[in-house]
Amino acid sequence: MWDGIASRLAPANRSRVELEPMTPDGTATSSALENRREERENLPSASRTIRLEGDLDHVLEEIAEQENQSVSLIMNKALLRYIEWEYPAGRFGLIPVSTSVMRKLFELLTIDQARTFGREAGAQFLSEFVNFWFKALDFNALLKALEFLGDRYAREFHFDQSFDGKVHTLIVKHDRGSATSVYYAEALKVLLDRLNLKAETVESDQQVTITVHG
Repeated sequence: MWDGIASRLAPANRSRVELEPMTPDGTATSSALENRREERENLPSASRTIRLEGDLDHVLEEIAEQENQSVSLIMNKALLRYIEWEYPAGRFGLIPVSTSVMRKLFELLTIDQARTFGREAGAQFLSEFVNFWFKALDFNALLKALEFLGDRYAREFHFDQSFDGKVHTLIVKHDRGSATSVYYAEALKVLLDRLNLKAETVESDQQVTITVHG
């Protein structure tokens, strides 16, 4: 279905669709800028009419039916992804890399090399990523960055976190071997140390568990 979309676009066949504000999980809300909660409270709801070309409207209807959601919500999800991820990712210089390629690359590293690589990433890439996306470098911004790099957008890993009132527990799950776990552990420890937070890590072949004390 997807391969034929571009070739089937026909300017003569257009549809008009009105968009509803919503949250990333498809719930209607007062603004598409879900990650700016303070601004969201002050922004009025908006309705826009756009013109769709060719079979794009038909494909959107198929997706909406499969997901049991409205076309408007499907389109809002796509727009929110563009605003929160695709547009800033292009400006930041991110490129997509498949899981299989990443696995093979990390298999070429020794554990010591992965630790060095992770420390450099924590001091440079991860710090810059957090600050660029969220205009802040603090623990809350780091949690949001891990969410974005995880299932929400980049899908580099599965990210879970919990807080028992004293200790934050962060879990980064992947399937790319011990060198990858070492890399993530070192990168996060470097950044958490920069934030004056004490962190302890437990590494396995498929995940890293980080406990953070304030």
